Amino acid sequence: MCLNPSFASFLKKLQYEDGPLSLADTTNERNESLNQSHRDTASHEDLSRSVSKLNESTTSLNNRHAPTHSPSKQGTLSHQQSMQSNSSEVNGEKKEEQPGIKFERLKNLSEDELLLKVKEIVGHLDRLEEYHRGDGMRIQKMIGDMYWDYVPLREAIGDCLADNNYAVVSMRMLKSLNSVGIFKNDDIWFPTYYTYNTMWNISDASAKLAKNLADNDAVKLLTLNCGHKPYLQALHSKNVFYVVKASLSILHNIARASGMKPLFEENKTGETIMPFLESEDDMLKILATLTIAHIVDEEENKTLITETGTIKCIVSWLGNALDSARRRFKGFTPQELTEGLNKLAVNDSNKMKIIEEDALPQFIKMLKHEDVREQSSAARIVWTLAFDKDVRQKLVENEELMTLLKKLGDSTNKSLQTNANGALWVIKGENEVSRESKESQKPEQERNRRITSAKGKRHIFLSYSWSDKVEVLKLRDRLRAEGYAIWIDIEKMGGSTLDAMAHAIENAAVVLICMSEKYKQSPNCRTEAEYTYQLKKEYIPLMMQQKYRPDGWLGLILGAKLFFDFSGKYPFEKPFTGLLKELRGRGQVDLNQTPSTDTADGPITMTMTNSLTSHPSPEKVSMRLLHENEGTPSNSVAFSMGQEELIKWLRNIKLTECIPAFMEFDGRLLMQLKTMRQEAPEFFYSCLERRLNMSLIEILKFTRALEELH
Repeated sequence: MCLNPSFASFLKKLQYEDGPLSLADTTNERNESLNQSHRDTASHEDLSRSVSKLNESTTSLNNRHAPTHSPSKQGTLSHQQSMQSNSSEVNGEKKEEQPGIKFERLKNLSEDELLLKVKEIVGHLDRLEEYHRGDGMRIQKMIGDMYWDYVPLREAIGDCLADNNYAVVSMRMLKSLNSVGIFKNDDIWFPTYYTYNTMWNISDASAKLAKNLADNDAVKLLTLNCGHKPYLQALHSKNVFYVVKASLSILHNIARASGMKPLFEENKTGETIMPFLESEDDMLKILATLTIAHIVDEEENKTLITETGTIKCIVSWLGNALDSARRRFKGFTPQELTEGLNKLAVNDSNKMKIIEEDALPQFIKMLKHEDVREQSSAARIVWTLAFDKDVRQKLVENEELMTLLKKLGDSTNKSLQTNANGALWVIKGENEVSRESKESQKPEQERNRRITSAKGKRHIFLSYSWSDKVEVLKLRDRLRAEGYAIWIDIEKMGGSTLDAMAHAIENAAVVLICMSEKYKQSPNCRTEAEYTYQLKKEYIPLMMQQKYRPDGWLGLILGAKLFFDFSGKYPFEKPFTGLLKELRGRGQVDLNQTPSTDTADGPITMTMTNSLTSHPSPEKVSMRLLHENEGTPSNSVAFSMGQEELIKWLRNIKLTECIPAFMEFDGRLLMQLKTMRQEAPEFFYSCLERRLNMSLIEILKFTRALEELH
């Protein structure tokens, strides 16, 4: 959740006209009371003594990093100065600006210039000796302004902040301000406000920054804020309300990142924010609901749904957002609310409850909207819901839904196309064993040919979440170095090529299931895992996330199986050695074959057998064809084909089952193959049969269609 322009009117009523409300405002009597309370205490630890169960963690938090500085004793900054002034006069004193930095709004910079400026500004913030003067506030505000001035670069700004220790510096700043009491005077309150404001907005855009904040005690501090009794007793104070609301919002942003659940458990965040589920304020109630949906396990999730009516509330808020002219409810977009529902929908016991609360008409509204992000979010939750058989029946009976999904399955937007096709795949029951029955209807000779051929060409199928890509690709490279053939989707195509996925799993020697929190939440990963399970295919679980405990559908698939831990808990070689022993050569290239020199990913990574050495060597043929194809017109339809266009071409010529073999191909390689037929026909036909696993009928179809390409 972030602050956005359409949220402005809400903020004006809820917060301030132009930023933080000055503590010098004598009309804010409750702030005066808090102000006096903070004058009587020395630190956030002292303020937290009324919450005995958090006392120990508060002491640890304050003593770890926070330097203590004396607050200004010369009055406060005016509200006008805090928002607009770039002058060097603060509290009536002349103050020199930091060398090399001008406190001004930065506009019209290129991306490189902007990110360089971000790095420079964070460096200045890091060098400050004290934070309760004007410079800390101005620097935080400069960074916050970038969020609004460079909307397309929000994630890049957040990632750059994470890379340059912004989280470390800002958490140190907050701890320092807390140590003297954030409501003591405006010198302390204003920098506190802008720090929370900037962290809130940019952590929404950058998961990397959200994780970085979590790694630097943000979860602990923000949880303390949400459970601090003096704050809870003064929520009618606008400034106190802002601190609690900002803390909940940043917690929500962190909760959406992967691997954060252990931190929330350690700090008892769920227990602390649970009371907000009964809040009379919709904003706090929504934030608490969506945050808890991300951080509780399935058993706690069931209790939460039963006791609080969470699903009913979110569906109601979603309807309000869709009916609003601004397409928001309390600042939340339909996409954000659907994301929260999707988290709950991962739990199978919640799927029918979501349908029973009449959420489907809301999803259809989103699918019909022109915003592809809304459409993609709606298609994704339909995909998640479709894993329940009873829900699936209701979905397939809804003609309007099915028509929309089919239409959106041809979208040029990759995410939308993936989610729409994935939903259709599961709704139609394609991930069930029915595919095997279709296979059994083929002529016995054809089935035997495929089984015999597969024995010599099987591979390892890597099923993983995109968030675990770095570690998974390292594993892929090591397995290849050991001579294993690997099928892996590194283009994030997902639901757009589910036929290819299905055939790759069917022909795999073994499937490696790379488990993590994000893996469990992904409908695409569940599609792969359940299809593997339905086929009774051999699979080996791998743990990719530390302290993760698989539950729900993933826990059922794991069962009592042992897994190999690649989460970083142990040196890589330890689980890798164990994995090689467990594989027992399954998926390894035949001893009479040599590993392919191709680097592209796909199901086939083996070259032809030694019996083909009488033909021209593949290297010579490939080099000659590449040289000849340099003269191929660039406007050739076939030559300009991308991978997805090539897959559609294979479907059109009724060669869907051959898609896995062509996952490495594009139009340029296809034209090289066409030239190969003329230059080395025996080698060409041998490759189709032995490398690409094509039957005689498929070879004839392919050759005819290839000749018609220009």
